[in-house]
Amino acid sequence: MSSRLGLVMGLLCPMLAMAQSPLPPSEPVPPRKVVRDCALSIWGCPNRPGTSDSGLYEQIVQRARSQLQFGQISPGADLSKSITELLDARHMAPERTEASVTLAMAYAELGACAEGSALFERILTDSRTPPPPIDLQWKDRQAIQLGMALCQSLRGEHALATAQYQRLLLADGPTHRVLYRLGDTLMAQGRPEEASVFYSQACLELPPLQPLVNVSRSCAGLLAALDRRNSQRPLRLMMQLRRNDLGLRFLKMADYVPAVERDYYQALLLPFGCERESLLIGYLRGAPASVPRAYLRRAEEHLAENRAHTTGCTLTAPPASTINRPVAGSGTAAQLPQQP
Repeated sequence: MSSRLGLVMGLLCPMLAMAQSPLPPSEPVPPRKVVRDCALSIWGCPNRPGTSDSGLYEQIVQRARSQLQFGQISPGADLSKSITELLDARHMAPERTEASVTLAMAYAELGACAEGSALFERILTDSRTPPPPIDLQWKDRQAIQLGMALCQSLRGEHALATAQYQRLLLADGPTHRVLYRLGDTLMAQGRPEEASVFYSQACLELPPLQPLVNVSRSCAGLLAALDRRNSQRPLRLMMQLRRNDLGLRFLKMADYVPAVERDYYQALLLPFGCERESLLIGYLRGAPASVPRAYLRRAEEHLAENRAHTTGCTLTAPPASTINRPVAGSGTAAQLPQQP
């Protein structure tokens, strides 16, 4: 037993001594050089003489596309920087079409008819020419068709706009946006009863889908159409409008026909007071000649009713929401970069 214990101790002692002795200093290892291939990066390679910067082109298009969630911009979004970059990208790679399509979608979202109408027409014509030089995804094609129809409505070409919206319904099925846009162009023609059918389908019948602002925009259209018919608003209408858009973001959208309709929509949602009066006066002052006289008389009735309940309101100028607003398809040339 003692001999076996001695053998174990004899083996352990040298090992313990080695563990306690300090290790020799390790030699520094030079850092390994990592070579990254810029061609494999999503950012691409920097400009080199004689080569096109495809990486930068794709970045510009992707940045602009990121502002078009669900095929449309967030209400009130500023696209001026994206439009400037897309105009540059078209010159950077004129053989490519992605920047032109994205630019057309941006113009369509802003209702920028003066800048975008010719581009809409060219892209849609090219996409229908066999073999198509531009292969449009259905969502992009729909956005550009919506922009063309909006410009037709703003120019007073309501029959053309109505036909465009009806083709979209047949091709793609009913969506909140196509339905309320069709309601808008019917409303602009003095046909609120017909418009109510499409607003009601979008607001109360279709399941709510993103972006929910389209649902509230549809409900606001139905509210205005019922008001102009002197019809009672259903309780569910206001519930739908508030539930899907607590901040009333639909009032920042750029597709009202005419643009001054926004003031009337907002006035209908306010209680009696000076803000309501200001909006109604702004609507009456800013309404173009194409607005039906019945709509103006209805606004005057609301104004008289508001003044019967509210006193002391002063108004020295039209409300800010109606100043410098494009009317009747004048576009947004003052705010957007000019095409070269």
